[in-house]
Amino acid sequence: MDKYRSRPIKFKETIEINDWRIKVYTITKGENFYHPEFYKSVKEKLPGWLSLKNSFNNDNSNIGFLILHSGNEGVFSVMNWWVGENMLNTHIFFSDYRSEGDFKQISGDGLAPCVWELEVIYHEKKSWTENVLKKLPDADYDTYILDTINTNV
Repeated sequence: MDKYRSRPIKFKETIEINDWRIKVYTITKGENFYHPEFYKSVKEKLPGWLSLKNSFNNDNSNIGFLILHSGNEGVFSVMNWWVGENMLNTHIFFSDYRSEGDFKQISGDGLAPCVWELEVIYHEKKSWTENVLKKLPDADYDTYILDTINTNV
């Protein structure tokens, strides 16, 4: 086990795909997240990932966020969107550094986001609460989309 070191979290862009708006964040153990081929593959996979169902409630606002984390073992893609107004649907995919376009779904057996990814999730939870839940029935989705985080944690 390695000693904890802070990692940069950076907002990259908002992707509009089909009827969805997805905020994209990167986290890296190095200085910069530089994986252009991986990122291209992620964009190609997004429509399929966004069609995944959950066992409880698939009602959603077609709004979510994606965390791309370049870690020790490879690159993790943590796809999240809000369901049933106040719950987070999460799917985690992994691609090792030798085959950055080959994604394996690794969530579903108890695996949850790591300590760095939880920082993004915490920010998104606060923003969703303030801009959507507290303003229902007049949720401010546009302000939620514009509210992002850039930090070292």
